[in-house]
Amino acid sequence: MSILRLTASILVLIATCFAEFAPCRPGKSAIVSHHEGITEQTVTFLEPSGTYGARVFIPDSESAVPGIVFSHSAIHGTDRSADLARFAEGLARAGAASIVLDGTIEWETENDQQKSDPHLMACAGQWLLLNAHLDRRRLGVAGPQTGWGGGYTPVCQAGESPCFHPTVWLNFGQTTPAEFTNTDDVDH
Repeated sequence: MSILRLTASILVLIATCFAEFAPCRPGKSAIVSHHEGITEQTVTFLEPSGTYGARVFIPDSESAVPGIVFSHSAIHGTDRSADLARFAEGLARAGAASIVLDGTIEWETENDQQKSDPHLMACAGQWLLLNAHLDRRRLGVAGPQTGWGGGYTPVCQAGESPCFHPTVWLNFGQTTPAEFTNTDDVDH
């Protein structure tokens, strides 16, 4: 292959990568309340597929706190439900900041909302990094593995900074035998 063809191939590859790159575009954010040492906010994200909302819980703290990105705000089962935003608020009381993307996991009956867009998850993590004082060694994601991470999807696209690199995964919302107990425990 000639140098000219090789150079042309590399340029096409680079142009394709940049054409697919969609930078994070957070929309409006607003403080909902501040009580008992926790600031609750709402934020929207403008993605190519639409506008998505999220709730944020940030504890008052002089030092860096753990951060968690929740793929969904609720889990609905056949006979009970779990409010993950309420769970995230409880974690904020314990000292962890969280961002909870709007959406429902229909547990035991999989639906399209169960699979969060990897780019949306990465943007939520990026927003949390930019707006809360996080300990970057204590970052996590919560939700089904099919949503983001676990070696299947990139955490951030090239050029996105800062990049939320989770070190722990709270695996609920799945129906496989190993994870069934985790979701069942959250639902109680």
